[in-house]
Amino acid sequence: MSGAGRGEERTTKGNRRRHLRLPASSRQDSQAWAARLLTVSAGAVNAWGFLSLGGVFTSVLTANSALIGVGLGGADARLGALAAVAVLCYVLGAAAAGWTAGRARRGGRPRPSGFLLLELLLLWAVVAWWLAVDGDPSVGERTAMLGTVAAAMGCQNAGVRVAMGAQAPTAYLTGLLTGAVTDAVTARRIPWRVLATMALLILGAASVTLLERLLPRTAPLLPALLVTAAWLTVHARTWVRHAS
Repeated sequence: MSGAGRGEERTTKGNRRRHLRLPASSRQDSQAWAARLLTVSAGAVNAWGFLSLGGVFTSVLTANSALIGVGLGGADARLGALAAVAVLCYVLGAAAAGWTAGRARRGGRPRPSGFLLLELLLLWAVVAWWLAVDGDPSVGERTAMLGTVAAAMGCQNAGVRVAMGAQAPTAYLTGLLTGAVTDAVTARRIPWRVLATMALLILGAASVTLLERLLPRTAPLLPALLVTAAWLTVHARTWVRHAS
C-alpha cells in the first residue's frame, strides 16, 4: 500500500474513533443541562405547591413527614392530611419512575427519557386542569392537583437517581449540602457544584413565586415548560445522531 493510502486509512480510522467518542460526550452534556433544568423546575414545583395547593411541599419528605405528625398530634388535621397525600403520591411516582428507568437500563438504554415523559404527562395534566378551573380549584381538586405534582416529583427524583446517577440530584439537597459542608471543612475545597445547584433551586422558587403574584393562572406553566425543555435536551442528541 502506498504512503498516501496508509495515511488516508489512518485518517479514516481516526475520524471513526472520534465519531465513536462523540455520543458519550454528547450524552453527558445533554444530561448535565437536563439536570440543571430539572433543578429549576423542582424549586418551582415545591414553591407553587406550597403557595397554591395547601401549604405543603411536593418533594420535601422530611418537612411533610413532620407535618403528618403535627396533624396526628391534633394541631392541624387538614395540614397533616395534605402532607400524607403528598408523601403517598410521591412514593407512587418514585416507584413508577424507578421501574421505568430501571427497565430502560436493563435494556441497555439508560437515557432519562421514560421517566421524564411520565413526569411531563403529570405536570401538563395539572396545567390543563388549573387553566380549566381558571386558577380557582375546589378543595378536592386542589388536593388532587397536589397529589399529581407530588407524583411528578417522585418520578423526577427516582428517575434521575437511576438514569443519571446519585451524583446528579435535582431536588434532594439536604444530603448534598451536608456532604458539601463536610468536604469544605475536612478537604478545604469550595463545593461550587452544590452552591450552583442550590442557586438554581432558589431561582425556580423565586420565579414561580413572582408568577403566582403577577399572573397566578400561568404559574404551573413554568415547571411544565422546564421539564419539557429537559426532555427535548435529552432527545436532541438522539435526533442529531439519527440525522447524521
